[in-house]
Amino acid sequence: MKLLLAPHRCPGCEIRKPLCFCSWIPQIALRTRIIVLMHTNEEVLTTNTARLATKALTNSELRIRGRKNERMATNGLVAPDRTSLLLYPSPIAVELNPEFVSQIKSPVNLIVPDGSWPQTTRFVRREPSLEGIQHVKLSPGPPSEYRLRTQRDDQNLCTLEAIARAIGALESIDAQHQLETLLRVLVERTLWSRGKISSSQCSVSGIPPEASNGLAS
Repeated sequence: MKLLLAPHRCPGCEIRKPLCFCSWIPQIALRTRIIVLMHTNEEVLTTNTARLATKALTNSELRIRGRKNERMATNGLVAPDRTSLLLYPSPIAVELNPEFVSQIKSPVNLIVPDGSWPQTTRFVRREPSLEGIQHVKLSPGPPSEYRLRTQRDDQNLCTLEAIARAIGALESIDAQHQLETLLRVLVERTLWSRGKISSSQCSVSGIPPEASNGLAS
């Protein structure tokens, strides 16, 4: 697994320039390919985490769905040399546990819908290209650390968390931990910018002095 620093804009750039955390975005190369299918409503949201995941994972791509008069590309969702899995906790979904993962004999295309639950449910039901792809779900785990949007319960995960845990199950615990650290930086700096937490509560990356000085002025 290769780790570099990414020269991409991060959500911190959109919050307040001194809060940029581009240097915290790793470049993680994995055999597992992540294909995020993002609803167009998520494109403008600084709290969207799927885009951050694709910036950190070199073997990933982001496709936009739901744009008016524009059909989402579906090529490559199923590839002959890969096992395609849809990360979607439907009634027929199989848990991504060690027993299931041990039966996978080829690299994985992990397809991840991104959007609200109603949007995702309609999309999975209506999108022909997803028919026949095995649904998978995460094993039970710790509560979500994502505190930027209201969740139905603390077992609901943001997209970055879901991808991180899926990667941990499929291929690399180290990659999972790197992505979870990145999420903590996003959450802490966003909450600090909103006045919800103090700088002393930003334990992962801290708040740059120039950000604090800019707020004071």
